[in-house]
Amino acid sequence: MITHAKGTVEYQENGAGVSLVFVPGSFSTGTSWRNISTPLSEHYRTITTSLSGYGKTQERRIQGGIHMQDEMDVLEAVLAQANAPVHLVAHSFGAWVALSLAMHRKPDLLSLTLLEPTAFNLLTSDGETALSEQVRAMKDSYVTAWRSGDQQAVRHVIDFYGGVGTFDAYPPAVQDKVIAQTPTNVLDWDSGYAEVPARQDFGTVTVPTLVICGNSSHLAMQRCNQLLVNRLPQAQLMALDGANHFMIVTHAEELTQRINQHIRAVQNH
Repeated sequence: MITHAKGTVEYQENGAGVSLVFVPGSFSTGTSWRNISTPLSEHYRTITTSLSGYGKTQERRIQGGIHMQDEMDVLEAVLAQANAPVHLVAHSFGAWVALSLAMHRKPDLLSLTLLEPTAFNLLTSDGETALSEQVRAMKDSYVTAWRSGDQQAVRHVIDFYGGVGTFDAYPPAVQDKVIAQTPTNVLDWDSGYAEVPARQDFGTVTVPTLVICGNSSHLAMQRCNQLLVNRLPQAQLMALDGANHFMIVTHAEELTQRINQHIRAVQNH
């Protein structure tokens, strides 16, 4: 655990060697990486954390605040505690936070592995109007439903990422968990859309970057990930067969292999 001026920050590490930091997305904590980070800890020093409002990391954002700055503060505290150059591995909203940190605060990174970063603003800036409007409409319906008292408003998000019926297929305990985390996730959406980097910002991220996207994911996700790779100087896009946004649960073994291959390639370069 890290004591920070704006609240505690979750920090857990295992193993030894080159440092890997794992950043979860929304509705998740550091433990969501367990099936990936545990086998990798046999070869590396693995560090896990949680973003604001999840796990043991205290919420520091407020309505109307500069949300992405607060999230970058969390990751910056983790990297300071690591006290070494790191390979940064991140998923979903966490991947968008990680990329924002790389662009704006220039941490000592060895590489980036970004699993479906929620770079939806690129759809607007690159003229993908129809896809952009689909995401915005889902987000607006979700937030409106939640503010109107719909306890299951979060199904809008879950089904967008996993396909219709995904929320209903969750066990009751999992449904209750994501319902309880809805206020935090609404802040995540506000944070993500508030981050609108200039085109030149992407060009400053010169570390080797692997972007992984499921080929069963929503077309908006697939397209914004391709647009992101087009903007990053040293990025490659990998399609994960049969996967959607919840890949760290459904495809943990394959992701472990892909992450390890990417890191080894960087280390051996």
